[in-house]
Amino acid sequence: MADDSGGRDPVSWRVRRWAAPIALAAAVAGSVGAANLLADEPGPSGGPVARPRFILTVGQSASRGSGPEAWFEVRSVPGPDGRARLVDSVARPSPSAGEAEEIVAGPGNTFVVASTRDEPCESVLYRFGLTGDGRVKGIRPVSGGGTPARVAGPALSPDGDRIAYATAPCADVGRPSAALTVLDLRSGRRRTWSSPGAAVLGDIVWADDGRTLGYAVSDVAPTASPEFESGVGRIGRDVANTTVYALDTRAKGADLRAGRVLFRRPDGGSGVVTTAVMGQDGRKGYGLMKEPGRIIAFGFAQGKPMRVTHTTETKPGSVDFVALSTSGERPRYACLGGIDAFGRVVDGDLVAANGGGRQCGSAFAH
Repeated sequence: MADDSGGRDPVSWRVRRWAAPIALAAAVAGSVGAANLLADEPGPSGGPVARPRFILTVGQSASRGSGPEAWFEVRSVPGPDGRARLVDSVARPSPSAGEAEEIVAGPGNTFVVASTRDEPCESVLYRFGLTGDGRVKGIRPVSGGGTPARVAGPALSPDGDRIAYATAPCADVGRPSAALTVLDLRSGRRRTWSSPGAAVLGDIVWADDGRTLGYAVSDVAPTASPEFESGVGRIGRDVANTTVYALDTRAKGADLRAGRVLFRRPDGGSGVVTTAVMGQDGRKGYGLMKEPGRIIAFGFAQGKPMRVTHTTETKPGSVDFVALSTSGERPRYACLGGIDAFGRVVDGDLVAANGGGRQCGSAFAH
């Protein structure tokens, strides 16, 4: 695919009516569709991309049958027959541990799982490794203790020493607010950035330099109400002004909107941004926008206008899941579940006041 400057666009674009973003596909790992999505494909040098061997999924799969409920499971990647073998079933590490909500892969085949309980409100991050045959080892809480809030959208730094995530109150407080925390996994120290007014935060990811953090912030309209579910094919108007920031996490201050602006949703038009991700260089990025009857893939760069890289027509009333990937990039070690890390926004509609659906309930291991 080429952009309007004639260069090769690094973003791989797919729209499949059976497929989902890769993390969501893992939740239905037993399906033929997921097996196809994970098939080997040519890499940037022409050779095949390494195929994941295992899928880690929070909760217990429906096919487990009776027995204690798993906190999370490890399964083999489905083969051509679409079947996945259970490799390991992990119980809660302690009776006080909350529900496992999200899981993210890190460097060196390490992982972090985020758990939350409502009474008392607390989220705890646990870190663990995986043996060569897919068994979980060394699971333990990270340094720094628990967080008195829900957490979502975790992103590990390239060296695996820090993790960033969004936070929200456990209680239903109506219109959401945006807050971002970075936790140093070695020292336990943390910093938090926030923004006044109703807003949602998502697509959190680190740049290769290990200090620049990218994320999208979208304003929530004063008239937004989570009381009504989004209709199929509907484009909502509850969120607007989606902006991607690149924040220097070593700079002073606690303002979530103090970072460099890489992208801001252009005024006018009928579309809503559903995904907007900073690239690994901390200066460019890519995203998706939905308009009635079509899905638009676009690229952006600091100080330049948005460029459309691909447009796909959609059928009225259909539900299209989109997979975006970048060729030649290192693993991003991030959830990247859309413009709201908590899953409360669907196609521009606010469909849950707090605690939407799991965005990153699965991760892959090689």
